[in-house]
Amino acid sequence: MNKSRLKYLPIRYKLLISYALLIIVPVVIIGSYAYLSSARAIEQNTRNNLEVAVHQIGNNVQYRIDDISRTSRELYDDQLLARYMSGYYLNWERYQVTTQYVYPRLESAVHLPKQRVRLVIYLNEPTLGEKYYEETEQNLEAGERLYEIRYLDRIRNEAWFRSLNIPIDGYEWKRAGMDERYGYISLLQPLINYETFETIGLARVSVKLHDIFEDVDLNQLGDGTRIFVMDQEQKLLYSSADDMTNLDVPKLLGDDSSFLKITADINHLPVTLVALIPVDSFKENSRQVRNVTILICILSVVAMTFISSLIANMFSKRMSKLTLSLQAFKQGEYNRRISYRGRDEFADIAESFNDMASTTQALIDEVYISRLGKKEAELQILHAQINPHFLYNTFSSISRMAKLGEIEKLHEIIRELAKFYRLTLNKGEMLISIGKELQIIKAYLNIQNIKHAGRIKSMIEAEPETANCQTVKFVLQPFVENVLEHAWFDDEIEIRIRVFQKGTEIVLEVEDNGLGMKPERIQAIWGQGQEKVGYGISNVDQRIKLHFGKEYGVVIESEVGKGTVVRIVIPAKEHREDETAG
Repeated sequence: MNKSRLKYLPIRYKLLISYALLIIVPVVIIGSYAYLSSARAIEQNTRNNLEVAVHQIGNNVQYRIDDISRTSRELYDDQLLARYMSGYYLNWERYQVTTQYVYPRLESAVHLPKQRVRLVIYLNEPTLGEKYYEETEQNLEAGERLYEIRYLDRIRNEAWFRSLNIPIDGYEWKRAGMDERYGYISLLQPLINYETFETIGLARVSVKLHDIFEDVDLNQLGDGTRIFVMDQEQKLLYSSADDMTNLDVPKLLGDDSSFLKITADINHLPVTLVALIPVDSFKENSRQVRNVTILICILSVVAMTFISSLIANMFSKRMSKLTLSLQAFKQGEYNRRISYRGRDEFADIAESFNDMASTTQALIDEVYISRLGKKEAELQILHAQINPHFLYNTFSSISRMAKLGEIEKLHEIIRELAKFYRLTLNKGEMLISIGKELQIIKAYLNIQNIKHAGRIKSMIEAEPETANCQTVKFVLQPFVENVLEHAWFDDEIEIRIRVFQKGTEIVLEVEDNGLGMKPERIQAIWGQGQEKVGYGISNVDQRIKLHFGKEYGVVIESEVGKGTVVRIVIPAKEHREDETAG
């Protein structure tokens, strides 16, 4: 034994070798490969950052688009404006609502977004008078804020209007009328009558593309970056370049390797944002990082060699201390404990070891007490099985039936009583099958129902596969007895017993429609001392925990005036006859 121990390799050297293979060698390899790996990583990281920046620009543009959309939505949601434009007012009243509400409302809508917009309301019917300006080249180029009211007949035959297919609650961005000529794009949205939900017109909010994209910050994308806005047919709508004469746009937007092309879509807007970024603008960073990476790798080899030695020594000392304690525990020194300073995995191991030693010692002391407690609980069950009060009341009922000559009921109650005690006293079993437990409670309910002239409405529902599962004997009767003695307040009482499997557990439920219990009463059942009530209920819970473990037992849910549900949870375990004798 001692000879073999001299040949083993200490963990200190194993750790040093592991660190050399897992840390030092990879660092050396990374250092020799630094040029390609670092350049590729930096370029990819730069590309990712640029993509994020382009999408951020897209989000900024999206914010402006949403700001413009709010103008149209404000008019769409204005039910009072819709009523005025639906033609409910005539003559002087129409003039009042037009001048006092409609015009100010449209004026306010035009000034709502930050961008300069043109608002045109096209009405299906001439419910309001037209108000419009002459569309001169000067004011169209200037992009002034203004609003107009026109009749829909003016545009009904135009191609862009005939091609519209907008749902009643939707909208569409489109280049309508002279938008393409003067660099506009329009948001089109139907206006509806909220009383008939019929279309009463069309709102058109026009904005210059230049106003949407003019203040895009290109500094975050690098020098020489250009931004293009393309429509769905790949036509150029807008460019950040001041001079387009020397630019070959189709080539730039094609496969030009001197530029990195990044695209971003704008929600609800039929355009694509294209950013062209010169490749040379971000490759310089790759060359700088390459040199830094090589230097760091060299310094890392030296530093990791020194650190590995320190860590190996620290782990070796702690592992030796743990090994000695385990060997002492193996020899039966259960009072041996480990103490580590600090808070790390070794401290957790030490704490777990100390808990294990304490638990082992406590279990040894607990076995004898546990066995005594189990025998005492079983003795209480035997006493409870022959309940003198229940037997006395039953004999009283038998005597009364004999005097009244109710021979059929007398025969039936004696038969059920014999069946009840035959099942409960047979073989002195402590653990029985659920099927047998249900026979016991059925006999008990039959006896009680005969005594109470059929005023107990009971129902037993059990999944067939649970019949041969194991349970503690006499777990249902205390709860049924509790219902009859404390919950019954009406002429009849309903008791429903259900048994079903839930995963790896069996649930036995006893539900009634009686008085119910207050939360204070339930707490008293699980309490201790003089305030404790319901000893039979807590006894069932204790017996279940004793036989099956602390995770099983009884749960009570009750509501005053509605009834109580008792759930008994036990493990799904097959019943065997050789395990049941007390």
